[in-house]
Amino acid sequence: MGDQKQEEIEVIHSWSAPRSLSTSLMYSFAQRDDIEVLDEPLYGTFLNVTGVERPYREELLSKMECDGNKVVKEIIYGPGGKKYRFCKHIAKQRVPGLPIDLLQKGKHFILIRNPVAVLPSFDKVVPPSILELGLGELVSIYSELCALGKPPPVIDAADLQQNPEATLRGLCEDLNIPFQNAMLRWEAGPKLIDGLWAPWWYKSVHNSTCFTPTRKYPRAFPFSFYDLLEQSLPFYNMLRRHVRHTSSLLKSPLPVPDLPVPENEKLLAWVGDEIVPRESAKVSVFDSVVQGGDAVWEGLRVYSGKIFKLEEHLDRMFDSAKALAFDNVPTRDEIKEAIFRTLNANGMFDNTHIRLTLTRGKKCFLNGNPLFMTM
Repeated sequence: MGDQKQEEIEVIHSWSAPRSLSTSLMYSFAQRDDIEVLDEPLYGTFLNVTGVERPYREELLSKMECDGNKVVKEIIYGPGGKKYRFCKHIAKQRVPGLPIDLLQKGKHFILIRNPVAVLPSFDKVVPPSILELGLGELVSIYSELCALGKPPPVIDAADLQQNPEATLRGLCEDLNIPFQNAMLRWEAGPKLIDGLWAPWWYKSVHNSTCFTPTRKYPRAFPFSFYDLLEQSLPFYNMLRRHVRHTSSLLKSPLPVPDLPVPENEKLLAWVGDEIVPRESAKVSVFDSVVQGGDAVWEGLRVYSGKIFKLEEHLDRMFDSAKALAFDNVPTRDEIKEAIFRTLNANGMFDNTHIRLTLTRGKKCFLNGNPLFMTM
């Protein structure tokens, strides 16, 4: 860095999955006059430890420091000539054996992107998998930072594209650093630290807005990735609940209801054939109850460890289901088991209301004919 004085530097860590606009975000931070950036400093360590094949693998290993301890202590947390150092990390590159300082020191935030937008961009060089997406590792990083008393801000790539200024201002506020207008545009590539490897995919960018989509039409989702999408979405949705600035397309138009009993925020519910947390208690938008209000339900009360007139309520439910020609109705014993297991899981044995709902199931055609109700 020439004759510039080398001093202790404050490190900002960005953790993300691949193809989450992390490079654009790095370019944005690189435009600040008080920051220097490192692009995936753990990449060499990741290649060395895992042995995975990547384009230019040997060239990268020859140019990058691959000792994880040295990378963390001498490069990531080494002295510098700026006030801040921005480190762009891909979550899966946090391999076992790295120093605990990596998470314990510095400021951290997490960048997420909906797998629906990520998966179509995967190519044949790196076939997509739950490990390559790294969303599980992102959840682990979030949980570990929370356990350290440092819950990280979470931002969504969709918000960066739709409202970059508000999202970046909010992120800077959460990181307790001043916002700079230069972050919204750049006229050159990132200012990489002298002497460090410049990534092989590095490109200079000229007079470009940071997060403008380049495709006129979104790429169609490849249905061969459908199972992987189902696996990865729960991780994304878990992190998305912690996003400070959400896209207007993702915001619910309805306010969060006030719960008369605060403990009910941690309620467990029976859906289908399993007990799930309140936030996961959902049915498909194609379910008959959503599409046409086609369901039967009973309201039950629990007093002193007993369900009031349980058998009578079940009689009425079965009569209603028969009148509506429901198929594949659970047995009486199966319904009772679901009720009792849910009550036990919640520890609710008195003054408790139960809403027991039976739907016809998912519709295969969007019309009102009951013959086309189930899938």
